[in-house]
Amino acid sequence: MKTVLIYTVLSGDSLSAIAEEISNSAGISWEAIAQANPTVDSNALQIGEVIDIPAVNGETTTLNYTIIGGDSLSGISAALDQCHDLTYQQITADNLGIDADNLTIGQLLNIPATDSAIEQPPLVPAENMGYWHRSSVDPINPTDATLSIAFSGYTDVDTALNWSAGIKDSLVGVKYICFGGGNAAGSFNSAGVQAITQAINAGSLSGYDGIGYDVEEGVAGLEADFAASFAAAKAKGFKVLVTVSHSAPYGITDAPELMKSFFANPDIDLLSPQLYTDGTEPENDYDISQGVVWRQYADCQAAVVPSIVKDTMYSDAQTYFANEGVTLQGYIQWSQVS
Repeated sequence: MKTVLIYTVLSGDSLSAIAEEISNSAGISWEAIAQANPTVDSNALQIGEVIDIPAVNGETTTLNYTIIGGDSLSGISAALDQCHDLTYQQITADNLGIDADNLTIGQLLNIPATDSAIEQPPLVPAENMGYWHRSSVDPINPTDATLSIAFSGYTDVDTALNWSAGIKDSLVGVKYICFGGGNAAGSFNSAGVQAITQAINAGSLSGYDGIGYDVEEGVAGLEADFAASFAAAKAKGFKVLVTVSHSAPYGITDAPELMKSFFANPDIDLLSPQLYTDGTEPENDYDISQGVVWRQYADCQAAVVPSIVKDTMYSDAQTYFANEGVTLQGYIQWSQVS
Protein backbone atom coordinates (compact mmCIF):
# COMPACT_ATOMS: atom_id res chain seq x y z
CA MET A 1 0.00 0.00 0.00
CA LYS A 2 1.06 3.60 -0.58
CA THR A 3 0.79 5.76 2.53
CA VAL A 4 -0.38 9.26 1.59
CA LEU A 5 -1.23 10.82 4.96
CA ILE A 6 -0.23 10.54 8.61
CA TYR A 7 -3.19 10.88 10.96
CA THR A 8 -2.83 11.65 14.68
CA VAL A 9 -5.35 9.82 16.87
CA LEU A 10 -7.59 12.12 18.91
CA SER A 11 -9.88 11.44 21.84
CA GLY A 12 -12.89 9.32 20.87
CA ASP A 13 -11.40 8.10 17.58
CA SER A 14 -11.98 4.66 16.12
CA LEU A 15 -10.63 3.22 12.89
CA SER A 16 -14.08 3.04 11.33
CA ALA A 17 -14.85 6.67 12.21
CA ILE A 18 -11.44 7.83 10.94
CA ALA A 19 -11.93 5.96 7.65
CA GLU A 20 -15.39 7.45 7.17
CA GLU A 21 -14.30 11.00 7.98
CA ILE A 22 -11.28 10.85 5.70
CA SER A 23 -13.33 9.38 2.86
CA ASN A 24 -15.95 12.12 3.30
CA SER A 25 -13.20 14.73 2.87
CA ALA A 26 -11.61 13.12 -0.20
CA GLY A 27 -11.57 15.66 -3.02
CA ILE A 28 -11.70 18.75 -0.80
CA SER A 29 -9.69 21.70 -2.11
CA TRP A 30 -7.01 23.43 -0.10
CA GLU A 31 -8.97 26.68 -0.49
CA ALA A 32 -11.97 25.07 1.22
CA ILE A 33 -9.73 23.91 4.05
CA ALA A 34 -8.37 27.45 4.41
CA GLN A 35 -11.90 28.89 4.51
CA ALA A 36 -12.84 26.42 7.25
CA ASN A 37 -9.89 27.63 9.36
CA PRO A 38 -9.98 31.45 9.20
CA THR A 39 -7.59 31.89 12.15
CA VAL A 40 -4.94 29.58 10.66
CA ASP A 41 -2.08 31.05 8.62
CA SER A 42 -1.87 28.69 5.64
CA ASN A 43 1.67 29.93 4.93
CA ALA A 44 2.89 29.13 8.44
CA LEU A 45 1.18 25.99 9.71
CA GLN A 46 2.28 25.08 13.22
CA ILE A 47 3.22 21.53 14.14
CA GLY A 48 0.61 20.14 16.56
CA GLU A 49 -2.06 22.57 15.37
CA VAL A 50 -5.44 20.89 14.82
CA ILE A 51 -7.36 22.08 11.77
CA ASP A 52 -10.88 21.39 10.57
CA ILE A 53 -11.28 19.55 7.26
CA PRO A 54 -14.76 19.96 5.72
CA ALA A 55 -16.67 17.22 3.97
CA VAL A 56 -16.75 17.63 0.20
CA ASN A 57 -20.49 18.30 0.36
CA GLY A 58 -19.70 21.33 2.52
CA GLU A 59 -22.34 20.50 5.11
CA THR A 60 -20.15 20.26 8.19
CA THR A 61 -16.66 19.66 9.47
CA THR A 62 -15.99 15.96 9.19
CA LEU A 63 -12.31 15.57 10.10
CA ASN A 64 -9.98 17.07 12.69
CA TYR A 65 -6.41 16.81 11.40
CA THR A 66 -3.22 17.47 13.38
CA ILE A 67 -0.42 19.30 11.52
CA ILE A 68 2.93 17.51 11.38
CA GLY A 69 6.32 18.52 9.97
CA GLY A 70 6.30 19.32 6.26
CA ASP A 71 2.54 19.73 5.99
CA SER A 72 0.84 22.26 3.73
CA LEU A 73 -2.83 22.69 2.96
CA SER A 74 -2.22 21.77 -0.67
CA GLY A 75 -0.37 18.62 0.36
CA ILE A 76 -3.13 17.58 2.75
CA SER A 77 -5.72 18.19 0.05
CA ALA A 78 -3.75 16.16 -2.51
CA ALA A 79 -3.39 13.28 -0.06
CA LEU A 80 -7.08 13.27 0.85
CA ASP A 81 -7.97 13.20 -2.84
CA GLN A 82 -6.57 9.66 -2.99
CA CYS A 83 -8.69 8.38 -0.10
CA HIS A 84 -12.10 7.97 -1.70
CA ASP A 85 -14.05 5.06 -0.16
CA LEU A 86 -11.34 4.39 2.43
CA THR A 87 -12.13 1.48 4.79
CA TYR A 88 -10.91 0.70 8.28
CA GLN A 89 -9.55 -2.59 6.93
CA GLN A 90 -7.22 -0.66 4.62
CA ILE A 91 -5.98 1.44 7.53
CA THR A 92 -5.40 -1.73 9.54
CA ALA A 93 -3.44 -3.31 6.69
CA ASP A 94 -1.20 -0.24 6.45
CA ASN A 95 -0.44 -0.27 10.22
CA LEU A 96 0.98 -3.68 11.08
CA GLY A 97 0.50 -4.66 14.72
CA ILE A 98 -2.09 -2.00 15.42
CA ASP A 99 -4.67 -2.76 18.12
CA ALA A 100 -7.85 -1.40 16.54
CA ASP A 101 -9.72 -1.72 19.85
CA ASN A 102 -7.13 0.19 21.87
CA LEU A 103 -6.09 3.31 19.97
CA THR A 104 -3.93 5.74 21.93
CA ILE A 105 -4.36 9.51 21.83
CA GLY A 106 -1.42 10.91 19.90
CA GLN A 107 -0.78 7.64 18.07
CA LEU A 108 0.27 8.13 14.43
CA LEU A 109 -1.57 6.14 11.78
CA ASN A 110 -0.52 5.56 8.19
CA ILE A 111 -3.42 6.37 5.87
CA PRO A 112 -3.13 4.58 2.51
CA ALA A 113 -4.34 5.60 -0.91
CA THR A 114 -7.32 3.57 -2.03
CA ASP A 115 -6.01 3.56 -5.59
CA SER A 116 -2.24 3.93 -6.06
CA ALA A 117 -2.07 2.94 -9.73
CA ILE A 118 -0.72 6.34 -10.73
CA GLU A 119 2.45 6.80 -12.75
CA GLN A 120 4.81 9.74 -12.40
CA PRO A 121 5.32 11.52 -15.73
CA PRO A 122 8.92 12.18 -16.88
CA LEU A 123 10.56 15.30 -15.51
CA VAL A 124 11.61 18.22 -17.71
CA PRO A 125 15.23 17.40 -18.72
CA ALA A 126 17.98 19.29 -16.90
CA GLU A 127 21.48 18.73 -15.52
CA ASN A 128 20.04 18.28 -12.03
CA MET A 129 16.43 17.07 -11.70
CA GLY A 130 15.57 16.96 -8.00
CA TYR A 131 12.51 16.09 -5.98
CA TRP A 132 11.48 17.08 -2.46
CA HIS A 133 9.99 13.99 -0.78
CA ARG A 134 7.95 14.97 2.27
CA SER A 135 8.38 12.35 4.95
CA SER A 136 4.80 12.84 6.20
CA VAL A 137 3.35 11.36 3.01
CA ASP A 138 4.38 8.78 0.42
CA PRO A 139 4.37 10.40 -3.00
CA ILE A 140 5.57 8.69 -6.15
CA ASN A 141 9.21 9.50 -6.78
CA PRO A 142 10.02 10.43 -10.38
CA THR A 143 12.08 7.51 -11.67
CA ASP A 144 14.27 9.84 -13.74
CA ALA A 145 15.14 12.20 -10.85
CA THR A 146 18.89 12.64 -10.36
CA LEU A 147 18.43 13.48 -6.68
CA SER A 148 15.71 13.31 -4.05
CA ILE A 149 15.48 14.80 -0.60
CA ALA A 150 13.82 13.37 2.52
CA PHE A 151 12.16 16.43 4.03
CA SER A 152 10.62 16.43 7.51
CA GLY A 153 10.77 20.11 8.47
CA TYR A 154 12.79 19.40 11.63
CA THR A 155 16.24 20.57 12.69
CA ASP A 156 16.52 18.00 15.49
CA VAL A 157 18.63 15.12 14.21
CA ASP A 158 16.78 12.23 15.83
CA THR A 159 13.37 13.57 14.83
CA ALA A 160 14.42 14.14 11.22
CA LEU A 161 15.97 10.67 11.03
CA ASN A 162 12.88 9.01 12.51
CA TRP A 163 10.50 10.80 10.16
CA SER A 164 12.67 10.04 7.13
CA ALA A 165 13.43 6.38 7.90
CA GLY A 166 10.31 5.09 6.21
CA ILE A 167 11.01 6.78 2.88
CA LYS A 168 14.80 6.48 2.65
CA ASP A 169 14.73 3.32 0.53
CA SER A 170 12.29 4.83 -1.96
CA LEU A 171 14.41 7.90 -2.70
CA VAL A 172 15.72 8.12 -6.26
CA GLY A 173 19.14 9.24 -7.47
CA VAL A 174 21.47 10.92 -4.98
CA LYS A 175 19.69 10.53 -1.63
CA TYR A 176 19.66 13.54 0.70
CA ILE A 177 18.33 13.90 4.22
CA CYS A 178 17.31 17.45 5.01
CA PHE A 179 17.39 19.34 8.30
CA GLY A 180 15.51 22.58 8.99
CA GLY A 181 12.38 24.21 7.62
CA GLY A 182 10.16 27.25 7.64
CA ASN A 183 8.74 26.99 11.17
CA ALA A 184 9.85 26.85 14.80
CA ALA A 185 10.71 23.15 14.57
CA GLY A 186 12.99 23.89 11.63
CA SER A 187 14.74 26.91 13.16
CA PHE A 188 18.53 26.80 13.46
CA ASN A 189 20.75 27.78 16.38
CA SER A 190 24.39 27.03 17.12
CA ALA A 191 23.65 23.92 19.17
CA GLY A 192 21.37 22.56 16.47
CA VAL A 193 23.92 22.98 13.68
CA GLN A 194 26.64 21.47 15.87
CA ALA A 195 24.38 18.47 16.61
CA ILE A 196 24.07 17.84 12.87
CA THR A 197 27.86 18.03 12.57
CA GLN A 198 28.26 15.58 15.42
CA ALA A 199 25.81 13.19 13.73
CA ILE A 200 27.83 13.42 10.51
CA ASN A 201 31.08 12.66 12.30
CA ALA A 202 29.51 9.82 14.29
CA GLY A 203 28.25 8.08 11.16
CA SER A 204 24.61 8.48 12.18
CA LEU A 205 23.55 9.58 8.68
CA SER A 206 24.82 6.52 6.83
CA GLY A 207 22.60 5.33 4.01
CA TYR A 208 22.27 8.83 2.59
CA ASP A 209 24.49 10.37 -0.08
CA GLY A 210 23.96 13.99 0.83
CA ILE A 211 23.00 16.40 3.61
CA GLY A 212 20.45 19.15 3.02
CA TYR A 213 20.13 22.30 5.13
CA ASP A 214 16.80 24.15 4.79
CA VAL A 215 17.86 27.52 6.19
CA GLU A 216 14.85 29.79 6.63
CA GLU A 217 14.60 30.67 10.32
CA GLY A 218 17.18 30.88 13.11
CA VAL A 219 19.51 33.03 15.16
CA ALA A 220 22.27 35.28 13.88
CA GLY A 221 25.96 34.46 13.82
CA LEU A 222 25.83 30.94 12.38
CA GLU A 223 28.35 31.35 9.52
CA ALA A 224 31.14 29.46 11.28
CA ASP A 225 28.85 26.68 12.53
CA PHE A 226 27.42 26.08 9.07
CA ALA A 227 30.86 26.19 7.45
CA ALA A 228 32.16 23.58 9.93
CA SER A 229 29.13 21.37 9.28
CA PHE A 230 29.52 21.59 5.51
CA ALA A 231 33.23 20.75 5.79
CA ALA A 232 32.47 17.76 8.02
CA ALA A 233 29.91 16.49 5.51
CA LYS A 234 32.36 16.77 2.62
CA ALA A 235 35.08 15.04 4.65
CA LYS A 236 32.72 12.08 5.11
CA GLY A 237 31.94 11.92 1.40
CA PHE A 238 28.51 13.57 1.50
CA LYS A 239 27.11 16.01 -1.03
CA VAL A 240 25.94 19.29 0.51
CA LEU A 241 22.74 21.12 -0.47
CA VAL A 242 21.56 24.41 1.02
CA THR A 243 18.08 25.77 0.34
CA VAL A 244 16.77 29.17 1.45
CA SER A 245 13.44 31.00 1.39
CA HIS A 246 13.44 33.01 -1.86
CA SER A 247 16.82 34.75 -2.16
CA ALA A 248 17.82 34.49 1.54
CA PRO A 249 16.57 33.20 4.91
CA TYR A 250 13.60 35.38 5.85
CA GLY A 251 13.84 34.61 9.58
CA ILE A 252 17.56 35.24 10.26
CA THR A 253 18.54 38.84 10.98
CA ASP A 254 22.04 38.68 9.46
CA ALA A 255 20.86 36.82 6.37
CA PRO A 256 22.87 39.03 3.92
CA GLU A 257 26.14 38.13 5.67
CA LEU A 258 25.14 34.48 5.90
CA MET A 259 24.32 34.36 2.19
CA LYS A 260 27.71 35.89 1.31
CA SER A 261 29.33 33.05 3.22
CA PHE A 262 27.16 30.52 1.35
CA PHE A 263 28.04 32.05 -2.03
CA ALA A 264 31.75 31.79 -1.27
CA ASN A 265 31.77 28.35 0.34
CA PRO A 266 33.36 25.65 -1.90
CA ASP A 267 31.89 22.85 0.24
CA ILE A 268 28.32 23.55 -0.94
CA ASP A 269 27.46 21.52 -4.04
CA LEU A 270 23.94 22.85 -4.66
CA LEU A 271 22.36 26.15 -3.57
CA SER A 272 18.59 26.12 -4.01
CA PRO A 273 16.59 29.33 -3.57
CA GLN A 274 12.88 28.58 -3.20
CA LEU A 275 10.79 30.31 -5.86
CA TYR A 276 7.55 29.90 -3.91
CA THR A 277 6.03 30.65 -0.51
CA ASP A 278 3.35 28.02 0.10
CA GLY A 279 4.23 25.64 -2.73
CA THR A 280 0.96 26.02 -4.64
CA GLU A 281 1.85 29.02 -6.82
CA PRO A 282 0.96 28.69 -10.53
CA GLU A 283 4.17 30.49 -11.51
CA ASN A 284 7.61 31.18 -10.07
CA ASP A 285 7.80 33.84 -7.34
CA TYR A 286 10.99 35.89 -7.74
CA ASP A 287 10.59 37.99 -4.59
CA ILE A 288 13.80 38.76 -2.75
CA SER A 289 14.44 38.29 0.97
CA GLN A 290 16.43 40.51 3.35
CA GLY A 291 17.74 42.69 0.50
CA VAL A 292 19.73 39.88 -1.13
CA VAL A 293 19.25 40.34 -4.89
CA TRP A 294 19.37 37.64 -7.51
CA ARG A 295 22.45 39.06 -9.25
CA GLN A 296 24.49 38.11 -6.19
CA TYR A 297 23.95 34.47 -7.15
CA ALA A 298 26.21 35.01 -10.17
CA ASP A 299 29.24 34.75 -7.85
CA CYS A 300 28.06 31.53 -6.21
CA GLN A 301 30.64 28.71 -6.00
CA ALA A 302 27.88 26.10 -5.84
CA ALA A 303 25.57 25.12 -8.68
CA VAL A 304 22.41 27.24 -8.50
CA VAL A 305 19.47 24.81 -8.63
CA PRO A 306 16.24 26.56 -7.59
CA SER A 307 13.37 24.81 -5.88
CA ILE A 308 10.23 25.33 -7.94
CA VAL A 309 6.63 24.19 -7.57
CA LYS A 310 6.60 22.19 -10.81
CA ASP A 311 9.30 21.08 -13.24
CA THR A 312 7.39 22.81 -16.04
CA MET A 313 8.33 26.17 -14.48
CA TYR A 314 12.06 25.58 -15.06
CA SER A 315 12.24 27.25 -18.48
CA ASP A 316 10.82 30.48 -17.09
CA ALA A 317 13.35 30.36 -14.23
CA GLN A 318 16.20 29.89 -16.69
CA THR A 319 15.13 32.96 -18.64
CA TYR A 320 14.67 35.11 -15.54
CA PHE A 321 18.00 34.18 -13.98
CA ALA A 322 19.86 34.57 -17.28
CA ASN A 323 18.71 38.19 -17.31
CA GLU A 324 20.25 38.49 -13.84
CA GLY A 325 23.56 37.04 -15.05
CA VAL A 326 22.99 33.66 -13.38
CA THR A 327 23.17 30.30 -15.17
CA LEU A 328 20.98 27.64 -13.62
CA GLN A 329 22.07 24.01 -13.46
CA GLY A 330 18.75 22.29 -12.85
CA TYR A 331 15.90 22.43 -10.40
CA ILE A 332 14.20 20.66 -7.48
CA GLN A 333 10.43 20.12 -7.67
CA TRP A 334 8.37 20.75 -4.53
CA SER A 335 4.94 19.60 -5.72
CA GLN A 336 4.25 16.08 -4.49
CA VAL A 337 3.13 13.74 -7.24
CA SER A 338 0.83 11.11 -5.82
